[in-house]
Amino acid sequence: MQTLGLSSTPQPTDSMFKRLFWPDIENQYDVDLVGQQGFWVCFAVAVLTTVVSIVTGQTVLGLIIGVTYFLAGLGVRQRSVAAAALIFSCYFVDRIFQLESMWLGLGAGGNPLVGIVATMLLFANIRATILSRRWQTPETPVDVSELPVRSTGSFGDKLSNALPEALWPKTRYIFYPLASVLLLISVAGVISVPLMKRPRVAGRAPSTTLTVRPPR
Repeated sequence: MQTLGLSSTPQPTDSMFKRLFWPDIENQYDVDLVGQQGFWVCFAVAVLTTVVSIVTGQTVLGLIIGVTYFLAGLGVRQRSVAAAALIFSCYFVDRIFQLESMWLGLGAGGNPLVGIVATMLLFANIRATILSRRWQTPETPVDVSELPVRSTGSFGDKLSNALPEALWPKTRYIFYPLASVLLLISVAGVISVPLMKRPRVAGRAPSTTLTVRPPR
């Protein structure tokens, strides 16, 4: 335990802000912590985008987006680099679409600060996931008995610790097609928005000849 930098009451090696946006991996506790953090980031984005979509009258789309981000959180918790990269791409391209629509006056883009923070957090998930995978390479073997035990005491612990391990091996086959479709839709939206704003060429109106006669 001590060789890994763990103790009976392990502490994060980074501050809260640094752990969110630029985490370091120093021990197995950090590996587990950034995975749990990544899950909650995806979960928060899932809830936020679902609520916004339902409020704007896009209930079905909102539920699909929410499920996709939730499944991405399961993958990030299980240290899937592909899941972290794909869900970041989905959100990043969608933000471009939203900002482009707002800039051209075709819709509201929401609070840009919230979008920037969410984009940074989802990008940090990629780096944290890559670091955690690299930290557990064959060159640095780790005894399974020394890995942090995932707590399942509370409902939040069950959601972020037990559920990903149980569901991700099966739900990844649902996540990747869903996320790929959402990404394609967002890319199509980014391409189509400027075309919607092009001025239309009006047909030439027939000429009218006015004849002015002098008064008698």
